Amino acid sequence: MKKSKETTRKRIINIDYEKNKISWIYYMPLLLIAGFVPLIVYGKYVDLTGTTQALYWTGQNELLDFFSYWKSRWLIFLTATALIIYIFLYISKKLPFKKEYKYYIPLGIYAFFVILSTIFAIDVPTALNGFVDMYQGMWVLLSYVTITFLVINFVNSERDVKLFLYAFVFLIIVEGLIGVGQYFGFDIFNTKFGNSLIIPSGVQIDGGLDFNFGKHTIYGTLFNTNYVGSFAVLMMPMVVVFLISAKTTKKRVIAGIALVLCLFTWIGCNSRAGYIGVAFTLLVALVMLRRYVLKYWKITITILLIGILVAVGFNYVSDGMLVSRLSSMNMFKAIANIKEQNNSNVLKFESLDIINNTIRIKTNLEELNIKIEDGKIYFVDGMNNELPMQTTEKGNFRLDDSIKSSFVVEIESNYSGFTVKSWKSSYGELRFYVANNEIKLITNGGRLITPKEARHSKRLDGYEKIASSRGYIWSRTLPLLNDYVYFGTGADNYSIVFPQDDILGKINANMYYYTVVDKPHNMYLQIAVNTGLVSLFVLLVFWIIYIFNSIKLYWKLELNSLDKLFGLACLLSVIGYLIAGIFNDHIVSVSPIFWVILGLGININIRIKNKEEKNV
Repeated sequence: MKKSKETTRKRIINIDYEKNKISWIYYMPLLLIAGFVPLIVYGKYVDLTGTTQALYWTGQNELLDFFSYWKSRWLIFLTATALIIYIFLYISKKLPFKKEYKYYIPLGIYAFFVILSTIFAIDVPTALNGFVDMYQGMWVLLSYVTITFLVINFVNSERDVKLFLYAFVFLIIVEGLIGVGQYFGFDIFNTKFGNSLIIPSGVQIDGGLDFNFGKHTIYGTLFNTNYVGSFAVLMMPMVVVFLISAKTTKKRVIAGIALVLCLFTWIGCNSRAGYIGVAFTLLVALVMLRRYVLKYWKITITILLIGILVAVGFNYVSDGMLVSRLSSMNMFKAIANIKEQNNSNVLKFESLDIINNTIRIKTNLEELNIKIEDGKIYFVDGMNNELPMQTTEKGNFRLDDSIKSSFVVEIESNYSGFTVKSWKSSYGELRFYVANNEIKLITNGGRLITPKEARHSKRLDGYEKIASSRGYIWSRTLPLLNDYVYFGTGADNYSIVFPQDDILGKINANMYYYTVVDKPHNMYLQIAVNTGLVSLFVLLVFWIIYIFNSIKLYWKLELNSLDKLFGLACLLSVIGYLIAGIFNDHIVSVSPIFWVILGLGININIRIKNKEEKNV
């Protein structure tokens, strides 16, 4: 009897909060995170001189960041503002504290390990503020956790849900319009007007900016085409719900425009991770909505027809690029192609040794030995005997025509060194620095190193080129997990621990030797390395609890309200994002939206469950 009274009391409290709606002004920080922060593009001058990051970057000490820095700072500021507002409203008894400890406990443990990883970080400044181009340090990661907590406790009615839905629709339309221009070769950020919006006053850039992702692709305001794919995965269910729930002609027109733009953005970004995420989401949706697909056949057919027309249109204007992109997603074919390449005459570097003053380069097709003596370069055989060489028209050196070789040695004019290139590989380039007959290899950041083989997962040997070289990155990332089980490397410290000096590995994976691998292109590996395997485990528990409870709730539920439709949409968005995360990273351009949607999904589930229990 006592338990029944407590349950009744909780229901009364929830209903009271739903009736006593607070002003939408209090929601502004969270609404700005949902609908404005992803649109921020503005230059931030960054000076890396004297920092640890400079050693693991491209060699630039000064740069302008347009896509990540200010997003991260606005996210932190708006989250802190929303938290202060919540505390004020909670003390004033205008907002509840919802005792959903099954969600708070794993979130709290994750936050604890984020802080712990920062304390024990390899580079604490990076862990606090984030790595260049990423800016996803401790404060940003804690903001994600806080956002979800705040959304759970802020939202108390369908009116509140609509506020976020409107913010998402606004974001989709703006992002879509920018994307349409980029796809057809008119990138607003490459125009004089666009430059004036995003270049800080006092900063002069000769010739203006040129964000060159190429025609027939979309990066929007999200930094990279891959992240546009994750964005589209999150937004697709939102815009469909807006279309279904639209009651007026005006809203239906807006919803139709938003849907077309969302589809356009999804297909036009050319992100295979985005394609997979939406495809998987669609399968889950068909299962969850099995009773409604036929009941609302007009909406179903309309959405499918719009999708087909947009896809056909894309493929036509891009000269078959879409079909080509989709074909490349055939993993069996991709693996077969890689195996064929491995068995063919494709150049592969097998070893690189620097012994005293001699460089020994061994490939699957030939060997090259270069000796430096008294400031002169000689080609020698395995027994150190000099081989005949000749000078090319450009003043470079190569072995005599009588000795078949693909290698050319180019003498550098701006430093004491030379570059070895092979015309059999677009990526087969090695740069060396010479001083007092001592030879060092030059890697990213201008560091001088002695080549060494990196630890790697042998299970991925031969598959390094799979999924745009993700196979290589994953093979070098997996061994790191054993070193960072509890503490991690520190938030955004991934670039510092990744074996950037694995020169031959990069070349064999079709990457330039100076490429900075600053993210694993896998959200789960990213979390595990940066904040530890334990932190990844508790997040997985958190996500699984939400997904399990949601499927259980919506499996047989009658979708007769905005809350229920939107709650299911949140589930689909979260599942799609987590699937896309197998190939994409957690990034400040998109991640805040994910955490907002996650908070909304949990909140709606709580309120629906309370109402269902009341009606029993």
